[in-house]
Amino acid sequence: MSSCQSNSATSTAFAPARSEDPAWSHARVVPGARNSTQCLYCSKIIRGGGVTRLKYHLGGISGDVEACKKVPDDIKWQMKELVNEMKKNKEKKRKLSLEIGCGSPVDLTYDDVDVGDDEYEGGSQGPVHDSKGKGKGKGKEKVGGKSTGPFSRFFAPRTSPGSQPSIKSAMCSKEMIDKAKMAIANWWYDANLPFNASQSKFYQPAIDAIAAIGPGFKGPSLHELRGNLLKNSVTEVQNYLLDIKTSWRDSGCSLMADGWTNQRQQPIINFLVYCPKGTMFLKSIDTSGLRKDAETLFKIFDEVVQEVGVENIVQFITDNDASYKAAGKKLQQKYGSFFWSPCAAHCIDLMLENFCDPRHFPIIDETIKKARKITKFIYNHAWVLALMRKDFTKGHDLCRPAVTRFATNFLSIQCLLLFKKELRQMFTCDKWIVSSYSKSNIGKEIAEIVLEDREFWAQCQFIVTISEPLVRVLRLVDGDEKPAMGYLYNAMEKAKENIKARLKNKVSAFMPFIRVIDARWDKQLHSPLHAAGCLLNPGIYFNPCFKSRNDVSRGFTTCVVKMEPDIDKQDEIIQQIDMYKNANGDFGQPIAIRQREKSNPVAWWSTFGNEFPALQTFAIRILSQCCSATGCERNWSTFEFIHSKKRNRLEHKRLNDLVFVRYNLKLRERNIKRGRDALDPINLENIDLMEEWVGEESELIDGEDLDWGSIEEPLASQNLEEGVNVGIDIDDDGGDNDIDENILSSFANNDPFCLIDENE
Repeated sequence: MSSCQSNSATSTAFAPARSEDPAWSHARVVPGARNSTQCLYCSKIIRGGGVTRLKYHLGGISGDVEACKKVPDDIKWQMKELVNEMKKNKEKKRKLSLEIGCGSPVDLTYDDVDVGDDEYEGGSQGPVHDSKGKGKGKGKEKVGGKSTGPFSRFFAPRTSPGSQPSIKSAMCSKEMIDKAKMAIANWWYDANLPFNASQSKFYQPAIDAIAAIGPGFKGPSLHELRGNLLKNSVTEVQNYLLDIKTSWRDSGCSLMADGWTNQRQQPIINFLVYCPKGTMFLKSIDTSGLRKDAETLFKIFDEVVQEVGVENIVQFITDNDASYKAAGKKLQQKYGSFFWSPCAAHCIDLMLENFCDPRHFPIIDETIKKARKITKFIYNHAWVLALMRKDFTKGHDLCRPAVTRFATNFLSIQCLLLFKKELRQMFTCDKWIVSSYSKSNIGKEIAEIVLEDREFWAQCQFIVTISEPLVRVLRLVDGDEKPAMGYLYNAMEKAKENIKARLKNKVSAFMPFIRVIDARWDKQLHSPLHAAGCLLNPGIYFNPCFKSRNDVSRGFTTCVVKMEPDIDKQDEIIQQIDMYKNANGDFGQPIAIRQREKSNPVAWWSTFGNEFPALQTFAIRILSQCCSATGCERNWSTFEFIHSKKRNRLEHKRLNDLVFVRYNLKLRERNIKRGRDALDPINLENIDLMEEWVGEESELIDGEDLDWGSIEEPLASQNLEEGVNVGIDIDDDGGDNDIDENILSSFANNDPFCLIDENE
């Protein structure tokens, strides 16, 4: 095939001069034989008939020429398409000549047909030459719609998921598809790209753009990629971010600092800015060689605050590290117009960590260890994993990555419960029984846990019972679908009430867990902003079940004094809040009352708060904020280059531009669409969170079963919040009918974490 391709590159020099028909590239002129061509694939000499007979030969079309038996399928299909198009155009010419009064159809040969741009999807074949070799016209290309280039009709135009493929793409042979995929795969492996790069929203459009141009397209060079193209991308991203920055003045913003250590043990801080229009990446700072004390961090934070604009910032979010907290408090004290807030997701993760602390909750810790033993055994043996996915869980996984490490623990326990029946079936099926795994010591141990350990499953059910309410709050504060500030305060109160109800309101059972939550909430997480957001959320404040009106009123007053420097404006806001509480004016309109729980609180204030502009502006700024800094995605490989010591100034600027573009494109993609893609627990992107659930342990490995090619692709993860029954029978009031009394009594008089370190 390679020889054929090399010949085709030079065959056009020997082709007849009548046209630049694409069929000529698959044949050569026979020296000394007039009007004869030789097929490049089977070497058959075709005498006379021009390009038409050549197309019949290559396309395998019955007629007066023998079909080529060695032509590739894609070329064969292309030739058939060309013949069909010529026939349609000849028929159209014939009808046209009759309509304009010619006595008989115009006598035209296939080679004389100049295909019009509107004749078919894809436009003209290319320039048709006259006897002097001069081109009569060029193919057209539409911008923003269907491509009309000379080769576009031979590529599938419809590639979005779920769409109907074109006839051409549907007719492609498996060999052609495999060949195209292998070409991409070989480049992928050679360039050392991560597998999850194929999930980029820009991946398929790039393939479509290349296919629209057709063969011969030369990809951008190294110089172009790191030069003008990168510069254009920076400009494009900056234009996108300009709209976000403009909104800060009205909605305010949350400045987020996320500190982490890369694989070279370099401490790095990423700075992002959140507002309802989207999250943007600001910059990344390497703090190697700097003291990690509050004073040093304060100076770094202060520069970033001034860059964003003090007047735009409502809160500054960091994790709960002692030095970060001290620097944030100092920053809050200096400016006095915004709050320092701890990351809500981090604080809730610490609550979940406390729930499985072996010093105080040994039963939970032991159950999680048993569950990990099950998943590690399955995910480290390809045959067992393939058996589970294919025959029992229908492609779904036993564990799934969550936003934090300890949330992953509890969600994985929940998944085990979901597939309890399927696991039991798997460990009793004929395939398992006759396999070598069922006879190994570790295989017997895992089967015994799944089939015979009743306490294990009862304890899993209990763990889900007490953790699920907090995991729901964690998902709320981590989501980008809506700002969480107006919901967090009430969500934490409801989570505690739900835990009490699930544990049958037995004080000795629920109190250890409630004390953990209260200690973290009171000493670390709670902020006046959360209370003010709750008061200003009409769907919560006016709910008859809401009982904390006095507490949220105090938090609201604190926010007014801090965030509004004008005393007259402060008085105006305090007066207008009484109108809101009493549902006076526009707040009391029937439509406003109906929309309290239906509308987004920011939209509700924008619609019904116009009568009270000072309060309206204040409410929108608070309700537009997030509660967590978990949006700070860590792109390890890119940051490794940026913060390397081996660089020059020009290269460093280029790499900073690269991170700026890549980070903000990822954030823009997340703002546009947050889909539920398949989350593979053994994907390198998720391996940090899933290490304790799928990581290799020598005592759990049985043989060298590493045939990962036989493993089914995982399906999209099931959302365990949306009505999936995980084996827990919950009453309407949140109570649990089936929790073992022995498990409840085991937590009696357990009093953990009466005093939790604020800086933990």
